[in-house]
Amino acid sequence: MKFAIIKRILHYCKPYWKNIVKSLFFNVLYAFFSLFSMGMIVPFISILFGLVKPVYEIPAFTFSTQTIINTLSYFIYLIQSKYGIFNALLFVSAIFIFFSFLSNLCRYFYTFFSIPIASNGVRDIRNDLYNKVLILPLSFYTKYQSGDIITRLNNDLTEVDTLIRRFIEIFLQQPFVILVFFVTLIIVNPLLTLATITIVPLVIFVTNKISQKIRMQSKDSQKELSTLTVHYEEAISGLKVIKGYNAENFFYKRFQKFNKKYATLSKKIFRYVELSAPLSEVLTMGALLIVILIGSVLILNNKGLSSESLIFFVLIFARLIPPIHSCIRAYNYVQKGVVSAERILEIMDSDEKIIEKVNALPLKTFHKEIVFSQVNFSYETQPTLQNINLTIKKGEKIALVGESGSGKTSIVNLLLRLYDISDGHLTIDGIDIKDYIISDVRQLSGLVSQDVILFNDSIRNNICFGRSFDEQQVLQAAKMANAHDFIMQMPQQYDTIIGDRGLTLSGGQRQRLSIARAIINNPPILLLDEATSALDSHSEHVVQTALNNVLQTKTAIIVAHRLATIQNVDKIIVLQKGKIVEIGNNQQLLQQKGLYYQMVNAQILN
Repeated sequence: MKFAIIKRILHYCKPYWKNIVKSLFFNVLYAFFSLFSMGMIVPFISILFGLVKPVYEIPAFTFSTQTIINTLSYFIYLIQSKYGIFNALLFVSAIFIFFSFLSNLCRYFYTFFSIPIASNGVRDIRNDLYNKVLILPLSFYTKYQSGDIITRLNNDLTEVDTLIRRFIEIFLQQPFVILVFFVTLIIVNPLLTLATITIVPLVIFVTNKISQKIRMQSKDSQKELSTLTVHYEEAISGLKVIKGYNAENFFYKRFQKFNKKYATLSKKIFRYVELSAPLSEVLTMGALLIVILIGSVLILNNKGLSSESLIFFVLIFARLIPPIHSCIRAYNYVQKGVVSAERILEIMDSDEKIIEKVNALPLKTFHKEIVFSQVNFSYETQPTLQNINLTIKKGEKIALVGESGSGKTSIVNLLLRLYDISDGHLTIDGIDIKDYIISDVRQLSGLVSQDVILFNDSIRNNICFGRSFDEQQVLQAAKMANAHDFIMQMPQQYDTIIGDRGLTLSGGQRQRLSIARAIINNPPILLLDEATSALDSHSEHVVQTALNNVLQTKTAIIVAHRLATIQNVDKIIVLQKGKIVEIGNNQQLLQQKGLYYQMVNAQILN
């Protein structure tokens, strides 16, 4: 068992230590009341079969089973001699029910206080995990498939929930019951107790062997489950293409193959989990048989063991078996949960890379210029931008053009500080971007990209995007984005729910909402990342009109695919393989008859 991992997971339960104390208290009471309720079965059987021996006075108290039996026998004999056997049985039954009620009441309170320990701990893990997913750099998501991350957020977290609950069962619930009962067995008869513990090494050996198998299979199982989640996600997001190419059968067969592998692994895991209980039960039943045989020999040879003590011993030993089995099963589930905990902690421990500097400077507005000086940038080991020197003055409209993979979007990502540059300097108003508060850097810009992300929420909430704006600000942003008219035609206007990813809207409508979202905070800089490339000509015209309304008072960096839309910008930056190869306005670049000239002619011919 990897205790370092479990220790980190259980750290989330530490704030709920009061519940732990309360659970321990009621669990101890439960163990003692259970012991007394089980003990009442002995006098009941003794009365029923006429084994109660007359005890004429209360014996002097000693910490022994025989003293307890003699004390009970004294009261039972009094009742039996005066009121008869039936009333003596009622007396014993009443005591049994009383202690049984107290033990189960304590058990309920133990559960009542222990449930929040795991539930709140997992809630806190989920919060931290989700926050980590939000703040991790985009480079993290190039290494992990989204389906794998979703599996970790859902299934693996469920396994961690089970881990915590089972760990509590092993170390908080069952140990006290086992300890109280085991000490009682020693008091009743040390020799018989010694006979029972001879099976312990064998049980531990079997349990460890099974647990090793569970841990190995669980690791492979969680990987396969991540693969299945990836296939689910691909099928849903690409359903239109799958149907268009009549590829349903191909995808179904491919999914079947992975699903069969996952099902096989799952069956193996749960078979191993269930195997430990019957094996340990066979061993404990063997120990019980040994106890009965040895006890019978001691009674027949008058070696200091009474029939009542043997019955009591057997009852307690039989009551000891379930918590031992529970511990063994819980241990196996903990082994399974450790694998999931490792996968979750792998995300929690991932390097954030984009780290805010201590005492970072605020950045509330943009005064002069943005400067790229000898900037180099790489995704992992792949060079993306090389020796970029570029100045963007306040109020300028510049366009970034070039073939796919030339580095256009990378420049936008650096301005938002979604990545940090590998070498060189990127400054805003003469101060390095790394010296500013990250949220302030991102608040400075409004982003409109070709991939419009909308949520299954109202139009108003999609525009506000988690921020607080009054009604007038929302209306103004929608009007500037040419979105107000179509919004007013919707069933509930600004309160209309637009469905998953905004699929109830057209492409042009979604893009105009994206523009409204970008400008509602009135940012001084607008970043347009191929904002109209996925639209038809009519939608592009409407969106471009909206953009022209907005850009008049803004500094703009435009990643352009259709070169006809950027003819009036102040400066065009032509990129090729991560390097700036041409800079100028539309007319200057056409006169140079370089790469930009070739790109324009290629689009005209097409």
